[in-house]
Amino acid sequence: MGKGWSKGKWFHSKSMVLMMLAGMLVVLAGCGSSNGNNGNGSSEGNNTKEASTASTTESTNTGTEPAAEAKDPLDVKIVLNWFAKHEHGGLYAADMKGFYKDANLNVTIEPGGPSVSSIQLVASGKADFGIAHADQILQAKQEGIPLVAIATTFQISPQAIMFHKGQPIKSFEDLNGRSVFIQQGQAYWEYLKHTYNLTEAKELAYTGQHANFIKEEASASQSFVSGEPYALEAQGVEVETMLVADSGYKPYAAVIYTTEKFLKDHPQEAKDFVAATVKGWNYYKDNVDEVHAKLLEVNPNMKKEELEFGEVTQRDFVFGNDAAEHGVGYMTEERWSTLMKQLVEIGLLKEEIDVNTVFTTDYLPQS
Repeated sequence: MGKGWSKGKWFHSKSMVLMMLAGMLVVLAGCGSSNGNNGNGSSEGNNTKEASTASTTESTNTGTEPAAEAKDPLDVKIVLNWFAKHEHGGLYAADMKGFYKDANLNVTIEPGGPSVSSIQLVASGKADFGIAHADQILQAKQEGIPLVAIATTFQISPQAIMFHKGQPIKSFEDLNGRSVFIQQGQAYWEYLKHTYNLTEAKELAYTGQHANFIKEEASASQSFVSGEPYALEAQGVEVETMLVADSGYKPYAAVIYTTEKFLKDHPQEAKDFVAATVKGWNYYKDNVDEVHAKLLEVNPNMKKEELEFGEVTQRDFVFGNDAAEHGVGYMTEERWSTLMKQLVEIGLLKEEIDVNTVFTTDYLPQS
C-alpha cells in the first residue's frame, strides 16, 4: 500500500470494487443461461473445458510435476586385453543377457590383441573402459595418465611360464640359458629377471603363435594356465607351468579401469557398468554353454573344448580368495601397495604412489 492512502478512503474504494464485481457476475450468469438454452450443446462443451482448466490449475497449484523424460542410453566402449575368450565371459554374458541395457548403457566390447593397447585407447578418449593388469595401470599413473581401477577379474593372475614337459625346470632360476617367449613390456618378467637373476635368459617376442616354442624344446613361453597349455596339448605337445604368483609377484589381472574424468562425469553409469559386469560373471558361472556359444560367435578361432577347459581352470582365480567373501571384482589396498613397492624395487616406478588414487572399490556392488 503506497503512502498517502487513508483508512477511510481504502474502505470506500473497496466498496466500489465489490459493487463492480457483483455487477459483472450478474452479466456472466445471464450469458451462461442464454448459452444453456440455445439447444446446440455448447454449454456441455464449455463446462468440460472449464473443468479441464480447473483441473490443470489445481494440478499446478498442488505442485504436481510432469513425469521425467527417460534418458537416452549412454554409449560406452570397453577394450579387452586380448581376443575374446573365457577370461572375458562375464562381459559378454552381461551384454547378451541385456544387463547393460537394463542399466541404460549401450556397451560396445572391442577385442584386443598383441598390437592393441587398451591404455592408449582409453587415455586418448577413444574408449571409456579398458582391461589391463594392475602393474600396467600403476605404470600408466606414473606417466601422468589418470586411470582408476574399479574392479578386477582375477584375484590371482593365471599368468605362468610354460615349458615342455620333461625339461629340468624346477624353479624360475632354471630359465637361465633358455629362450623365453615374452610379450614386450611385461612387468612380471622384469620382476622375475630381477628376483632370480635371469641374466642369461634369451628374450624372444611373444606373438600368440607357438610354432617356434614347439620347435625349440628347451624354450619357455609366457602363458595363462587357463589357456595355452590346453592349446598346446591339443597339438600333441605336453607342457608344464610355473605360476608367476608363486614367485611372490601377485598383481590383480584383467582389471577393469576407466579415467578420473569418466568417474567425475558419469559416476552412476560407472557403478551400473560394474554391477552389470559382476552380474554377468555370476551368470556365466551357472550358464557356461550359453555364454560359450556367444564367445564362439565373436571369436570363431576358439574351440568349444578350449573354452570349457579355460572356464573350469579360471574359476578359482575369479571367484576364490577375497572374492569368495566380498564378491567378484574385489580389491584391497594391501595388495595394491605391495605391488607398487615391488615395482619401485625393480625400477619400473621411479617413486612410490598413493595407491588410493589408482584404485577404488566404491563402484562395486555392496556384498
